[in-house]
Amino acid sequence: MNKHLLSIIISLVCVCKLYSTEIVITPTGDDDATLIQYTLDALKDGDTLNLNGDFVIKHTIYLPSNFVWILNGSLTLAGDADLDEAGWVDPPIDATRRTGITEKQGGATNIDMSGGTYYGNSAQHPKSMRYINFVSVTNSKFHDMHITEVTDDNFTLGPGSNNNECRNLIGSFAHGNALTDKGDHNRWYDCIAEDCDSDGWTPKCRYSEFHRCIARRNEGPGFGMFCRIDGSGNPVDLGEAIENNKFYDCESYENNASGFSFNISSTSGEGGSIRNNYVQARCYNNEESGVRFRNKQLNSIIENNEINIICYGNRGFSKSGDPSSLAGGLGTEGKSSTPVRGITGSVICFDNSQVDVNTNQATDCKIVVYNPNDQSPAILKKGAATNILTEVSFNCVDQLEKWCQIKYCGFSTPALPDAPANLTANVISSSQIDMSWTDNAEDEDGYIIEQKTTKSYTVIDTLEKDVTSFSSTDLTELTEYTYRVRAFNVSGYSDYSNEALATTEAGINTSAYHSSTGRDIVINNYPNPFHSTTRIEYKIPASCLVSLKVYDFSGRELTTLVHEEKPEGLHIIIFDGSHLSRGTYYFKLRAGDIIASRKFVLM
Repeated sequence: MNKHLLSIIISLVCVCKLYSTEIVITPTGDDDATLIQYTLDALKDGDTLNLNGDFVIKHTIYLPSNFVWILNGSLTLAGDADLDEAGWVDPPIDATRRTGITEKQGGATNIDMSGGTYYGNSAQHPKSMRYINFVSVTNSKFHDMHITEVTDDNFTLGPGSNNNECRNLIGSFAHGNALTDKGDHNRWYDCIAEDCDSDGWTPKCRYSEFHRCIARRNEGPGFGMFCRIDGSGNPVDLGEAIENNKFYDCESYENNASGFSFNISSTSGEGGSIRNNYVQARCYNNEESGVRFRNKQLNSIIENNEINIICYGNRGFSKSGDPSSLAGGLGTEGKSSTPVRGITGSVICFDNSQVDVNTNQATDCKIVVYNPNDQSPAILKKGAATNILTEVSFNCVDQLEKWCQIKYCGFSTPALPDAPANLTANVISSSQIDMSWTDNAEDEDGYIIEQKTTKSYTVIDTLEKDVTSFSSTDLTELTEYTYRVRAFNVSGYSDYSNEALATTEAGINTSAYHSSTGRDIVINNYPNPFHSTTRIEYKIPASCLVSLKVYDFSGRELTTLVHEEKPEGLHIIIFDGSHLSRGTYYFKLRAGDIIASRKFVLM
């Protein structure tokens, strides 16, 4: 004890502020659990514990109430850690697991815990354990934390946990589940569950909210609402109530099961209920269904759940790898003795294997299936006469009312932008005319520059929003050019500006084919904006290795159009963007060591 007391004294910094104290500790180089626990036990209400550095713990840590925990570094479970068991014990349920961090016996409240990375060190822990495993914690905040590599669950709010806020948590590489909520009235914001060997999320909760939460690349469902209380008693699993939860603007993709799975299966005890949940989510490229409701247990029920979802690219397989009877998009599985009924809401489903929407094994469902005009119609399986599936076609330029439509289109549709005005054209040389105009729009996505020398205009460039000038180059001497400009956004085009005329000077045109971004290479496409295909033209001054790639607005590479040696001169390729969502993208051309880029807008 003297050794650890000395460590605290050496590494203790106190800053008194209105009766609270900030205590800073640093690693001891040995088992830091004793140091951390000794410090926690000495805290007074309102104190802050600041852990600076990379800590190693060999024993379970118990958190008190009414304090702030900040980790600036990491907290790793030692390979030879001797951990206590924590969890919900209420006969006949014994849901205890070896635990790294939990609350003190009797529960805790008003904890503010943030920062750092928590390593479960799963390679050294073959026995099941949960790293941060609360039984009964209330009115607390957990934020900006990464919990990873745990042999069971990464972060758990137990059945006695309520009115907590979790924000910016990442749970990854768990052999169990990443993020679990078994409590009620908890709120989750911008949290991610990824790359786990089981479910990403396990929301076995009531009246909880999930905002902008993501599940991806998990072996089980992205969000797995398995309606059972897990434990090791007799019986092991009892029916659970999963009710009145709301998921807002969430995503679940590339999971080896369903995106969302509401499941009362044969492994669950009787008496389970899944009621009055709301799911607003985008589910894509999952191995099973996008969203499914499944009841296979007597005296259990799934009813009155609402959806507002987009499902595409889901393969609709079962665990065995065979086609599932559920669906690739929205699927149901139940019967009169194990009912699924009363699913309502709005769906956009396309490009799923098997059926897009399947209510064949449900009753009293009322679902509007919105069909984007640029996608193939959904494949529907209605089932009972009490089910109503209504199909509605729409374009993204239509007035959009439902979240699934707005999310599909990328953004809500604004009004047409106001037209630019006061366009002028000034001759600079025999090969260049400069233009300027007044920007009258507040909601434009960009501007289109058009030029003519004869009767008809051609588009010569597309510019960013708020730009008010442009240089037209590579022109012919002693030639009259006429210009006009218009703004655009996702709703369409503004009226044109006034026309501006100018005639180039006399002289020998020695201007190289060039761009402001690429010196002596050029990339252009027409039309731009476009609906499905566009013609890309690029010109290079000498034979070289050419790479032409497409990127989304965030900089993520989408596809390679060209990667080969090309001769000097002009080259043309037709790009089909019909598989992409509406929005702004970029072509990037690399010719030798020179790079030019070009923004394009898919309408």
